Amino acid sequence: MKKNSTNYYFRLMTFIIILTTVPVIIVGLFSYLKSSEVIQSNVAKEKQHSIYQVQTNIEQVMRTVDHSFTNLVSSSQLTETLRQPLTPDQFQLYNQVREELSHLQTYDTGLKDVLLVSFHGNWIINNSGLRRLNNEQATEINRNYLSLPTKSMWVLEKKNELLFNQDANNSCMHYMNLVKQLPINSVRKTGVAVATIPICEFSSITSQNLDLEETVILNEKFEVVGHSTNKNIGKNYSNHKLIQNLQEIKQQSGQFNMDINETDYKVTFRKSDYNGWTYLSLIKIKDLNKQSSSIGWFTFFICTLLLILSLIISFIGSNRIYRPIHQLQSFISSKFHHKPELEHRNEFDLIEHQIQHMLDQNVQLEQKVQGQVTQLKQFFMVKLLQGKISTDELQTKLASFGFNQHWRRLCVFTLQIDSFEGTGYNRKEEDLLLFAINTMIEDLFPSDIRMMPIVMNYYQVTIFLSDHDSDWEYTQFITSTAQTIQTKVKEELNIPVSIGISLPFTNLTSTIHAYKEGSEALKYTIKFGKESIIFFDNLQRSKTFHTFFPKQIEHELFDAIKVCDKPKIDELLHTLLSKIVEKELNHTHYQISIVRLLNDLIELMQTLGIEIFEFDNKKSLFDHLYELKTLTEIQYWFRDIIIYPLINKIEERTESQYKNLSDKIIHIVQQEFDTDITLESIAARLHYNTNYLSTIFSKETNISFSDYLSLYRINMAKKWLLETNMSVKEISEKLKYNNSQNFIRSFRKNEGTTPGKYRELKKAK
Repeated sequence: MKKNSTNYYFRLMTFIIILTTVPVIIVGLFSYLKSSEVIQSNVAKEKQHSIYQVQTNIEQVMRTVDHSFTNLVSSSQLTETLRQPLTPDQFQLYNQVREELSHLQTYDTGLKDVLLVSFHGNWIINNSGLRRLNNEQATEINRNYLSLPTKSMWVLEKKNELLFNQDANNSCMHYMNLVKQLPINSVRKTGVAVATIPICEFSSITSQNLDLEETVILNEKFEVVGHSTNKNIGKNYSNHKLIQNLQEIKQQSGQFNMDINETDYKVTFRKSDYNGWTYLSLIKIKDLNKQSSSIGWFTFFICTLLLILSLIISFIGSNRIYRPIHQLQSFISSKFHHKPELEHRNEFDLIEHQIQHMLDQNVQLEQKVQGQVTQLKQFFMVKLLQGKISTDELQTKLASFGFNQHWRRLCVFTLQIDSFEGTGYNRKEEDLLLFAINTMIEDLFPSDIRMMPIVMNYYQVTIFLSDHDSDWEYTQFITSTAQTIQTKVKEELNIPVSIGISLPFTNLTSTIHAYKEGSEALKYTIKFGKESIIFFDNLQRSKTFHTFFPKQIEHELFDAIKVCDKPKIDELLHTLLSKIVEKELNHTHYQISIVRLLNDLIELMQTLGIEIFEFDNKKSLFDHLYELKTLTEIQYWFRDIIIYPLINKIEERTESQYKNLSDKIIHIVQQEFDTDITLESIAARLHYNTNYLSTIFSKETNISFSDYLSLYRINMAKKWLLETNMSVKEISEKLKYNNSQNFIRSFRKNEGTTPGKYRELKKAK
């Protein structure tokens, strides 16, 4: 045994050394490589985000200026002002224009001046006031602004090239001008509007991280309109090697490495869809690798230290590990009298056999007790949620069932199945599915953060326990738990579930209130829809008995039902139900409004003389309605169970009426086509609504009333042209056209020729 012990000792020590050193080496190497990769990846992502932020900030300013400027110059007041000479008598009009221009020049937009030029009125308005336009200025404006390829365009100009407002106090050498040719919607240009932004306004955006990063903004001509260093603004990069590389790349954004002046750079770029500008960020590769080098050395020293510690621990530990093994074997042999059937190779086999025998006996005992304990726990949870557990009994039961008693607050999760549509299940399997979810929650979450889940009153109910200090941590824990349950149920069972979450409580005796709160929260799925996580604390629970019902939309819905317009019915039904739940009311108010809609539909059926639909002998329409949980289910139920069958009944009953009405209208047209007949006069004669008759006639004949009347009159005109000697003017007057030109135009539209040529062609044949 001595020799075997020594052999085992060396084997044990060798194994421990390998087990401790190899992972350290592998982990050290892996951590260095991975950390270097992560650092470069994070820096690359940060640069992409940085250049995206630069683009977003600049384009936000440009879009704001463009939108506000467009609204100003498109106004009828400004259009009218451009036509005025702005004489001293029109000072009030001038003052109004100046105020509008001043309102554009806010801190957010960065506008320093707004120039308004009228060629018609021969004047100029900007921050300097009102001046008359001379010939030299008009020529400059025509050459610089009216010759632009588009009516609205951003133009980069140097300070000394500005036509107006060369502010000597402004150190910015370049300006970005938004030029709009006026009027915007007219081909003939009678004015120009120019909004001026100093490029320096972008300096706070482009000059960040100046030591490590170079930010460049190029316009569509590859001129530098923004740079980390202001002296580079205005340069043209169209022949730069960087631009050649960019033009070969088809993506709108990305990164690539390139050599610039014998230095390797990582270039991050974004191409704007808004104005064709290009946003660039350039950073040296060596700057990216500085952090990786420091991490490499740090990892090396740590791994070396761990290896030394591993060798020391392996040597000391191996001497002590084997000592208890023989003692354990002797103890087990003396305490357990089960004799093994086979001879064991070593003490470990003997120990394993004896322990396995003990575990088998323990499992048999646990199986006998477990069934009873589970049922007792479930019964305890039901009584707890019903408020039937006293304070003294509560402490005893918690200890006996082994529930966690060290927590700060609790809340109740109440889960319901939202819908069975498209899941492959039906409502009869609801209980089985709830029990499956119950088991799933037991497997998902450890017992120290929950009490025993149960199924109760068509809900799956779980009490979750939290030991978090802050409200934010508690909310994050509860939200992530609810999302995990929803995701797992969707993956495993493919059914949508909603979860109602009670307020946090600090006493288990309050679970009766928490259960009621969670159950009430689920009633708001009618507002929030399927797969909702509803916190009772977030609900706007109105205490007043005030309901909201969109009566006007209901009238329009009923009108659409009467004319069997299914697309409009679907739209109005969705709008009506959405209007009901968009108000912050109690869920009972929503149910009252929806029941009111059902009552009104039943009343409509009675008014139309249509029998109320029956489902079976056990449930009424209202019972079916109360079972629905989401707004979508309610909409489909109203549509498929109530409204569409009602439409079918109406269509069956009115099909013959439609044809009879259409025949009457056609008969009246054929008898009175040469009078001032209109659909309104026919509707009054037949005692019907004009829109109703128009819909019926179009549906039955596939042509509108006005088109049919016009076509019939043209046919009568063709007959008179061939069979009589009436002139075109006489025919047009007899057919009640306002003048002969209207008649000729209508005839040509239908026949492709004029009445006179039609008569000549037909008589020639």
